[in-house]
Amino acid sequence: MCSRVITHCNRCAILFIVDCSLSMKNLTRYSNTEMTKMEVATIIVNHFIDELLARATRLSNVRNYYDIGVIGYSGCEATSLLPDNNRILIDITRLSEYQPQPKAVYLNNRYPDGTIKRVSFNLHPWIEPTASGASPMYDAMVLAKTVLKEWCNDPRNNTSYPPLIFHITDSLCSDADIHDLNAILDEITDIGIHNDKTILFNVYLATLGEGDMKEEIYPREYTFATGDRDREFMYNISSSFPRELESHVSQFFEPDNEGPYRTVAFNMSPISMLSIINIGTQSHKR
Repeated sequence: MCSRVITHCNRCAILFIVDCSLSMKNLTRYSNTEMTKMEVATIIVNHFIDELLARATRLSNVRNYYDIGVIGYSGCEATSLLPDNNRILIDITRLSEYQPQPKAVYLNNRYPDGTIKRVSFNLHPWIEPTASGASPMYDAMVLAKTVLKEWCNDPRNNTSYPPLIFHITDSLCSDADIHDLNAILDEITDIGIHNDKTILFNVYLATLGEGDMKEEIYPREYTFATGDRDREFMYNISSSFPRELESHVSQFFEPDNEGPYRTVAFNMSPISMLSIINIGTQSHKR
């Protein structure tokens, strides 16, 4: 399943779901830098799309490796945040035609000697959301379910990689209780191609001074327990990490910290996921 290579023949649907509710205006800490959760979510998604585009580009040609979508939810609706509002998932070749001018992003970088210096790098602002209103997470997941089910049922994707969802939030939901939310999430992660199911990766952002600001990624199953209800909820709704890829995540753990793991990150970016997934690195044999 996930040991396959994503190519123009084995494509992948990659869907970002971004909480754009009012609580995302609260401050958090990301890369030694205090900023709003909305700013962090924006950096993560823009960085991710830049990396995906770079990995699909060969000799200045963009290969059609994946369909990418970004759903933002706030107020009473969930909608696409990408330039083409007529569709949720856009193939990477078409998306590259909308590439905006890059903008500088400033973060604090901690060096081995403990010093912290402000550094800048450029990202293309694929999305520039604002935070306001309520948090209709359930509606966003219903939309995601519809989009991914249609994508997986398309005969053209019959040999494709299973869909990947990256959900960025502070876990507050305004339009459903936990039972209903769990039910729709179970339906989403049951969508797939043949026996390969959708992987849901959650990114939880804690409020500065209120939540647990510890950075963590891929926590082990059956060992995660805290007094923080939101963190535990994010852990419980995240997918199990694919067993065939476990050997690739050893760089994140102590030698005796064996899996299985969950696809969840706390107060950090899941961009490391791209170092684990094979994207266009091998030739496809017909």
